[in-house]
Amino acid sequence: MYTNAAYLHNSLLEIVDLSYPLVVTSCGNYRVHTRPTVTTHRPYGRKDYQLLYISSGQGHFYFNDTEKIVTAGNMVLYKPNEQQEYVYYNTDKTDVYWIHFTGCDVETILDYYNINLKENVFYTGTSPDYQWLFRQIIQELQLCKARYEELLSILLRHIFLIISRNLETLKNASINTEKEAEYAIHYFRENYNKDISIEKYAQSRHISTCWFIRSFRQVVGMTPMQYVLSLRISNAQSLLENAEYNVSEIASMVGYDNPLYFSRLFKKQVGAAPTEYRKLMGIK
Repeated sequence: MYTNAAYLHNSLLEIVDLSYPLVVTSCGNYRVHTRPTVTTHRPYGRKDYQLLYISSGQGHFYFNDTEKIVTAGNMVLYKPNEQQEYVYYNTDKTDVYWIHFTGCDVETILDYYNINLKENVFYTGTSPDYQWLFRQIIQELQLCKARYEELLSILLRHIFLIISRNLETLKNASINTEKEAEYAIHYFRENYNKDISIEKYAQSRHISTCWFIRSFRQVVGMTPMQYVLSLRISNAQSLLENAEYNVSEIASMVGYDNPLYFSRLFKKQVGAAPTEYRKLMGIK
Protein backbone atom coordinates (compact mmCIF):
# COMPACT_ATOMS: atom_id res chain seq x y z
CA MET A 1 0.00 0.00 0.00
CA TYR A 2 1.31 3.43 -0.96
CA THR A 3 0.61 6.24 1.52
CA ASN A 4 1.40 9.93 1.27
CA ALA A 5 0.19 11.98 4.23
CA ALA A 6 1.03 15.15 6.11
CA TYR A 7 -0.11 16.81 9.36
CA LEU A 8 -0.40 20.35 10.60
CA HIS A 9 2.72 21.20 12.69
CA ASN A 10 3.71 17.53 12.22
CA SER A 11 1.28 16.57 14.98
CA LEU A 12 -0.70 13.33 14.83
CA LEU A 13 -3.05 14.59 17.54
CA GLU A 14 -6.64 15.46 16.71
CA ILE A 15 -6.92 19.23 16.60
CA VAL A 16 -10.05 21.26 17.24
CA ASP A 17 -9.12 24.88 16.55
CA LEU A 18 -12.05 27.28 16.88
CA SER A 19 -9.98 30.44 16.59
CA TYR A 20 -10.28 30.51 12.78
CA PRO A 21 -13.22 29.88 10.41
CA LEU A 22 -11.53 26.94 8.64
CA VAL A 23 -8.38 25.01 9.59
CA VAL A 24 -6.86 22.06 7.73
CA THR A 25 -5.27 19.63 10.20
CA SER A 26 -4.16 16.73 8.00
CA CYS A 27 -4.39 15.37 4.47
CA GLY A 28 -3.30 12.20 2.73
CA ASN A 29 -3.60 9.72 -0.10
CA TYR A 30 -3.97 5.93 0.05
CA ARG A 31 -3.29 3.68 -2.93
CA VAL A 32 -4.23 0.16 -1.91
CA HIS A 33 -2.41 -2.48 -3.99
CA THR A 34 -0.47 -4.85 -1.74
CA ARG A 35 -2.14 -5.18 1.66
CA PRO A 36 -5.26 -7.41 1.55
CA THR A 37 -7.36 -4.81 3.35
CA VAL A 38 -7.09 -1.38 4.91
CA THR A 39 -9.66 -0.99 7.67
CA THR A 40 -10.73 2.04 9.67
CA HIS A 41 -13.01 1.69 12.67
CA ARG A 42 -13.71 4.65 14.95
CA PRO A 43 -16.80 3.85 17.07
CA TYR A 44 -16.98 7.42 18.38
CA GLY A 45 -15.62 9.13 15.29
CA ARG A 46 -13.17 12.02 15.54
CA LYS A 47 -13.36 15.49 17.00
CA ASP A 48 -12.92 17.13 13.58
CA TYR A 49 -14.50 16.83 10.13
CA GLN A 50 -13.26 14.37 7.55
CA LEU A 51 -13.76 14.41 3.79
CA LEU A 52 -12.74 11.46 1.61
CA TYR A 53 -12.59 11.40 -2.17
CA ILE A 54 -12.57 8.08 -4.06
CA SER A 55 -10.37 8.81 -7.06
CA SER A 56 -10.49 5.26 -8.46
CA GLY A 57 -11.62 1.84 -7.34
CA GLN A 58 -14.11 1.76 -4.49
CA GLY A 59 -14.51 1.71 -0.72
CA HIS A 60 -16.85 -0.27 1.52
CA PHE A 61 -18.45 2.10 4.03
CA TYR A 62 -20.86 1.25 6.82
CA PHE A 63 -23.64 3.57 7.97
CA ASN A 64 -26.01 2.34 10.69
CA ASP A 65 -24.56 -1.18 10.22
CA THR A 66 -25.49 -1.12 6.51
CA GLU A 67 -22.77 -1.50 3.89
CA LYS A 68 -22.60 1.06 1.10
CA ILE A 69 -20.12 0.55 -1.73
CA VAL A 70 -18.75 3.97 -2.66
CA THR A 71 -17.31 4.12 -6.16
CA ALA A 72 -14.95 6.52 -7.94
CA GLY A 73 -16.17 10.10 -8.20
CA ASN A 74 -17.91 10.06 -4.84
CA MET A 75 -17.10 12.01 -1.69
CA VAL A 76 -17.72 10.83 1.87
CA LEU A 77 -18.19 13.40 4.63
CA TYR A 78 -18.00 12.66 8.35
CA LYS A 79 -19.00 15.16 11.01
CA PRO A 80 -17.34 15.38 14.45
CA ASN A 81 -18.11 12.46 16.77
CA GLU A 82 -19.81 10.51 13.96
CA GLN A 83 -19.03 6.79 13.89
CA GLN A 84 -16.62 5.85 11.12
CA GLU A 85 -16.22 2.38 9.68
CA TYR A 86 -14.87 1.60 6.21
CA VAL A 87 -12.69 -0.94 4.41
CA TYR A 88 -10.56 -0.84 1.26
CA TYR A 89 -9.70 -4.13 -0.49
CA ASN A 90 -6.58 -4.49 -2.62
CA THR A 91 -8.64 -6.25 -5.32
CA ASP A 92 -10.49 -2.95 -5.84
CA LYS A 93 -7.22 -1.05 -6.51
CA THR A 94 -8.58 1.87 -4.52
CA ASP A 95 -7.03 5.32 -4.76
CA VAL A 96 -8.48 7.62 -2.11
CA TYR A 97 -7.68 11.10 -0.81
CA TRP A 98 -8.67 12.22 2.68
CA ILE A 99 -8.56 15.48 4.58
CA HIS A 100 -9.36 16.48 8.17
CA PHE A 101 -10.44 20.00 9.01
CA THR A 102 -11.89 22.04 11.84
CA GLY A 103 -12.80 25.66 12.62
CA CYS A 104 -15.43 27.90 14.17
CA ASP A 105 -17.41 28.40 10.95
CA VAL A 106 -17.28 25.03 9.17
CA GLU A 107 -21.03 24.45 9.01
CA THR A 108 -21.67 27.90 7.52
CA ILE A 109 -18.89 27.41 4.96
CA LEU A 110 -20.18 23.98 3.89
CA ASP A 111 -23.70 25.35 3.62
CA TYR A 112 -22.42 28.23 1.47
CA TYR A 113 -20.97 25.70 -0.98
CA ASN A 114 -24.22 23.65 -0.95
CA ILE A 115 -22.59 20.67 0.76
CA ASN A 116 -25.32 18.93 2.71
CA LEU A 117 -24.20 17.85 6.18
CA LYS A 118 -27.08 15.36 6.31
CA GLU A 119 -25.61 13.34 3.44
CA ASN A 120 -22.58 11.17 4.11
CA VAL A 121 -22.05 10.23 0.47
CA PHE A 122 -22.48 12.41 -2.59
CA TYR A 123 -21.30 12.14 -6.20
CA THR A 124 -19.14 14.98 -7.53
CA GLY A 125 -17.43 13.45 -10.58
CA THR A 126 -13.86 12.34 -11.25
CA SER A 127 -12.29 15.72 -11.93
CA PRO A 128 -8.45 15.75 -12.01
CA ASP A 129 -8.68 19.10 -10.22
CA TYR A 130 -9.50 17.28 -6.99
CA GLN A 131 -6.34 15.20 -7.10
CA TRP A 132 -4.18 18.24 -7.90
CA LEU A 133 -5.65 20.24 -4.99
CA PHE A 134 -5.26 17.41 -2.49
CA ARG A 135 -1.63 16.98 -3.56
CA GLN A 136 -1.05 20.70 -3.15
CA ILE A 137 -2.45 20.54 0.38
CA ILE A 138 -0.21 17.56 1.24
CA GLN A 139 2.80 19.42 -0.13
CA GLU A 140 2.01 22.58 1.84
CA LEU A 141 1.68 20.57 5.05
CA GLN A 142 5.02 18.89 4.37
CA LEU A 143 7.00 22.00 3.40
CA CYS A 144 5.48 24.46 5.91
CA LYS A 145 6.32 27.57 3.89
CA ALA A 146 5.39 31.06 5.04
CA ARG A 147 1.62 31.51 5.56
CA TYR A 148 1.00 27.89 4.59
CA GLU A 149 -1.89 27.60 7.08
CA GLU A 150 -3.72 30.37 5.26
CA LEU A 151 -3.07 28.74 1.90
CA LEU A 152 -4.35 25.40 3.23
CA SER A 153 -7.68 27.03 4.01
CA ILE A 154 -7.83 28.59 0.53
CA LEU A 155 -7.02 25.27 -1.17
CA LEU A 156 -9.73 23.48 0.83
CA ARG A 157 -12.23 26.19 -0.10
CA HIS A 158 -11.17 25.61 -3.72
CA ILE A 159 -12.12 21.95 -3.32
CA PHE A 160 -15.47 23.00 -1.86
CA LEU A 161 -15.97 25.37 -4.79
CA ILE A 162 -15.38 22.63 -7.38
CA ILE A 163 -17.73 20.34 -5.45
CA SER A 164 -20.40 23.06 -5.51
CA ARG A 165 -19.95 23.65 -9.25
CA ASN A 166 -20.12 19.94 -10.07
CA LEU A 167 -23.16 19.40 -7.87
CA GLU A 168 -24.93 22.24 -9.70
CA THR A 169 -23.91 20.81 -13.09
CA LEU A 170 -25.19 17.35 -12.13
CA LYS A 171 -28.41 18.88 -10.81
CA ASN A 172 -28.98 20.76 -14.07
CA ALA A 173 -28.18 17.62 -16.06
CA SER A 174 -30.80 15.75 -14.03
CA ILE A 175 -33.37 18.49 -14.71
CA ASN A 176 -32.56 18.41 -18.44
CA THR A 177 -32.88 14.62 -18.43
CA GLU A 178 -36.34 14.80 -16.86
CA LYS A 179 -37.49 17.54 -19.23
CA GLU A 180 -36.28 15.58 -22.27
CA ALA A 181 -38.05 12.44 -21.03
CA GLU A 182 -41.28 14.39 -20.45
CA TYR A 183 -41.12 15.82 -23.98
CA ALA A 184 -40.52 12.33 -25.41
CA ILE A 185 -43.42 10.86 -23.44
CA HIS A 186 -45.76 13.51 -24.86
CA TYR A 187 -44.47 12.86 -28.40
CA PHE A 188 -44.83 9.07 -28.08
CA ARG A 189 -48.38 9.35 -26.74
CA GLU A 190 -49.35 11.46 -29.72
CA ASN A 191 -47.52 9.35 -32.32
CA TYR A 192 -47.31 5.81 -30.89
CA ASN A 193 -49.27 4.37 -33.86
CA LYS A 194 -46.83 5.78 -36.42
CA ASP A 195 -43.49 4.40 -37.59
CA ILE A 196 -41.11 5.68 -34.90
CA SER A 197 -37.34 5.65 -35.25
CA ILE A 198 -35.61 6.41 -31.96
CA GLU A 199 -32.45 7.41 -33.81
CA LYS A 200 -34.33 9.91 -36.02
CA TYR A 201 -36.25 11.21 -33.01
CA ALA A 202 -32.99 11.84 -31.11
CA GLN A 203 -31.54 13.59 -34.18
CA SER A 204 -34.62 15.83 -34.35
CA ARG A 205 -33.94 16.84 -30.74
CA HIS A 206 -30.21 17.36 -31.45
CA ILE A 207 -29.20 14.82 -28.80
CA SER A 208 -27.19 11.61 -28.81
CA THR A 209 -29.25 8.45 -29.37
CA CYS A 210 -27.33 6.59 -26.66
CA TRP A 211 -27.75 9.48 -24.21
CA PHE A 212 -31.47 9.70 -24.96
CA ILE A 213 -32.08 5.96 -24.48
CA ARG A 214 -30.06 5.90 -21.26
CA SER A 215 -31.69 9.06 -19.89
CA PHE A 216 -35.21 7.98 -20.82
CA ARG A 217 -34.70 4.62 -19.13
CA GLN A 218 -33.32 6.33 -16.04
CA VAL A 219 -36.45 8.47 -15.69
CA VAL A 220 -39.19 6.15 -16.97
CA GLY A 221 -37.79 2.74 -16.04
CA MET A 222 -37.87 1.34 -19.58
CA THR A 223 -36.35 2.09 -22.97
CA PRO A 224 -38.18 4.39 -25.44
CA MET A 225 -39.23 1.47 -27.66
CA GLN A 226 -40.46 -0.50 -24.66
CA TYR A 227 -42.54 2.52 -23.72
CA VAL A 228 -43.94 2.83 -27.27
CA LEU A 229 -44.77 -0.89 -27.20
CA SER A 230 -46.59 -0.49 -23.88
CA LEU A 231 -48.68 2.34 -25.38
CA ARG A 232 -49.56 0.24 -28.42
CA ILE A 233 -50.54 -2.82 -26.42
CA SER A 234 -52.51 -0.78 -23.88
CA ASN A 235 -54.49 0.95 -26.63
CA ALA A 236 -54.98 -2.36 -28.44
CA GLN A 237 -56.52 -3.81 -25.28
CA SER A 238 -58.96 -0.92 -25.09
CA LEU A 239 -59.90 -1.34 -28.75
CA LEU A 240 -60.34 -5.11 -28.37
CA GLU A 241 -62.87 -4.47 -25.64
CA ASN A 242 -64.98 -2.78 -28.31
CA ALA A 243 -66.61 -5.18 -30.82
CA GLU A 244 -66.69 -2.49 -33.48
CA TYR A 245 -63.25 -3.32 -34.89
CA ASN A 246 -61.69 -6.58 -36.05
CA VAL A 247 -58.14 -7.64 -35.15
CA SER A 248 -56.63 -6.50 -38.48
CA GLU A 249 -58.15 -3.04 -38.09
CA ILE A 250 -56.91 -2.76 -34.52
CA ALA A 251 -53.41 -3.86 -35.54
CA SER A 252 -53.32 -1.06 -38.12
CA MET A 253 -54.76 1.48 -35.68
CA VAL A 254 -51.98 0.89 -33.15
CA GLY A 255 -49.15 0.90 -35.69
CA TYR A 256 -48.76 -2.63 -37.12
CA ASP A 257 -49.26 -3.39 -40.81
CA ASN A 258 -48.96 -7.14 -40.25
CA PRO A 259 -51.91 -8.51 -38.18
CA LEU A 260 -50.14 -11.83 -37.59
CA TYR A 261 -47.07 -10.11 -36.17
CA PHE A 262 -49.33 -7.94 -34.02
CA SER A 263 -51.15 -11.02 -32.68
CA ARG A 264 -47.89 -12.76 -31.74
CA LEU A 265 -46.59 -9.61 -30.07
CA PHE A 266 -49.87 -9.05 -28.22
CA LYS A 267 -49.86 -12.61 -26.90
CA LYS A 268 -46.26 -12.28 -25.74
CA GLN A 269 -47.07 -9.11 -23.80
CA VAL A 270 -50.54 -9.94 -22.46
CA GLY A 271 -50.46 -13.73 -22.27
CA ALA A 272 -53.36 -14.26 -24.64
CA ALA A 273 -53.89 -13.73 -28.36
CA PRO A 274 -56.24 -10.86 -29.38
CA THR A 275 -59.16 -13.21 -30.10
CA GLU A 276 -58.59 -15.07 -26.81
CA TYR A 277 -58.37 -11.76 -24.98
CA ARG A 278 -61.77 -10.74 -26.36
CA LYS A 279 -63.31 -13.98 -25.14
CA LEU A 280 -61.81 -13.44 -21.70
CA MET A 281 -63.37 -9.97 -21.67
CA GLY A 282 -66.72 -11.39 -22.71
CA ILE A 283 -66.67 -9.71 -26.12
CA LYS A 284 -68.18 -11.62 -29.04
